[in-house]
Amino acid sequence: MKMSRYIIGRIVAISIAILLAGLALALWRAQFDVNREARGAADEVRLFETLYALENGPAADIDANVAALRRIVTSQNLRHVRFTLRDGDGAELVSPGAPEPPTALLGLFAALAPPPAQLEPSGPWLLQRDDGRRFLATLALNPASEQAEALDNLVGMLLVLLGYAAAILLAVYWTLKRALAPLQPILAAIDRFERNELAHRLPPLPFAETDTIGRALNHMATTLAQAQEQRRALSLKLVSSQEDERMRLSRELHDEFGQRLTALRADIGWLLRKTVAAPPLQEVLASMDSQCAHLQQDIRDMLRQLRPVETRASGFAASLPQLLADLVASWNERSGESTRFTLWVDHAEHAVPDDVALTVYRLTQEALTNSVRHARARNVVVTLRAERERLLWSVEDDGTGIDDPAHGIQAGNGIAGMRERVWALGGDLQIGPASLDRSPRGLRLATAFDLRSG
Repeated sequence: MKMSRYIIGRIVAISIAILLAGLALALWRAQFDVNREARGAADEVRLFETLYALENGPAADIDANVAALRRIVTSQNLRHVRFTLRDGDGAELVSPGAPEPPTALLGLFAALAPPPAQLEPSGPWLLQRDDGRRFLATLALNPASEQAEALDNLVGMLLVLLGYAAAILLAVYWTLKRALAPLQPILAAIDRFERNELAHRLPPLPFAETDTIGRALNHMATTLAQAQEQRRALSLKLVSSQEDERMRLSRELHDEFGQRLTALRADIGWLLRKTVAAPPLQEVLASMDSQCAHLQQDIRDMLRQLRPVETRASGFAASLPQLLADLVASWNERSGESTRFTLWVDHAEHAVPDDVALTVYRLTQEALTNSVRHARARNVVVTLRAERERLLWSVEDDGTGIDDPAHGIQAGNGIAGMRERVWALGGDLQIGPASLDRSPRGLRLATAFDLRSG
C-alpha cells in the first residue's frame, strides 16, 4: 500500500465519521429546539384557555385560575412574550418578573444584532365577568428569549466547528503518526549502520515507499559488509606480505650481510696479528673491528625487530609474553634513565591466534617507538590481559599526547597503520588521553580482539 493512499483513505474515513457524528448532534439539537418550541406553544394555549376560564368560569375558580397563570409565567416556557394580569383596581396579580440581567456575551450579541423596534404592547384586554369583576391582561414582545436562543445556536455551531477542527487535527496527527511510524526503524537502522553494525537488517515495512527505502538500506548494508570483508581480506594479505618481506629482509641481512661482516672481522683480526710492529695501523684496525662489532649488534637488533621468532607457525602466540618482555627490556636498556617502560601481561588461560599475537607485537613496537620519538614520555605502561573471550591491549604514556586524533592519524606517526591492522582483525583502535586531570594528559592507545573469531 502506498503511504499517500493510506493517509488520504484514513482522513476521508475519519472525516465521514466526524460528519456523521455532527449530523447526529444536529438532529439531537433540532429535536431539542422542537420540544422547547412545543412546550412554549402548549403554555401559550393554556394561557389563553386559562384567561377564558378566568373570564367565564365559576367565581370559586378565580384564585385557581390566577395561580395557574402564575405557574405558566414562572415555568419559563413562554416564548417571545411577556404576560401581565391586573385586577379592576390596577393591582398586579400576575407579574412577568424582572428580566434576568443579560450576560456579557448576550449583551454583545444584542449590540451586534439588535432586535427590531419594540412593538406596542397588545392590550390591555378587558376581561369582564358576569359578576362584575374585571381583569386587565397585557402581552408584550420579549426579544430576550429569541436572542438567547440565537446566541445558543451560534455558540453551539462554533463549538461544533471547533470540535470538528480539533477532531480533524487529531485524526491527521494520528494518521501521520501511523504513516510515519516505519521511519523509526529506518532511522534506527541508519544509526546502527553509522556505528558499523552492518549485520542489522530492516524487516518488511507496511508502505511501498518505506519498504523500498528499507530494501535499499539492506542492500547498501550488504554491499558495505561485503566491501569491508574484501578490504579486511586485502589488509590481512597486505600485513602477511609485509611480514613475508620482513622475513626475506631478515634472511638476507643474516645470510649475506652478516656473513660478509664476519668475514671482514676475520680479515681485520688477521691484519691485527700481522701489524703488531705498526701501532698506528693497529689503532686503525682496532677501530674498524669495533665499528664492525657495533654494526653486527645493530643488525641483530634489526633482526629481532624484523623476525621476533624464526617462524610464525612454530607458535608465535605461545612466545608472545616473552617477546613483549624482551621488547620492553630492550627499550629500557636503550633509553636508560630517560624513560621507564613497564609490562603487565595476564592471559595465560586463553588461547591467542597467531595473527592476533603478531598484531599485538607489532602494535606494541609502534606504540613504544611513538612514545619515545614523538611524545617524549617519561613513563610508558603496556598492558595485555584477557577478559570474557576478549584480549585487551593498551599502551599508556605521560607524554605530550595528541589534541586531535584525526590529525594524529594523518601526521605519519604510524597510528594509521596501527588502526588498519586492528581493523583488519575486526577491532577498533581507541585513541585518547591517558588522563584528563593532569598536564600533559598523555596518550592511551587501546583495542580489544575477539578470541572466539580466531
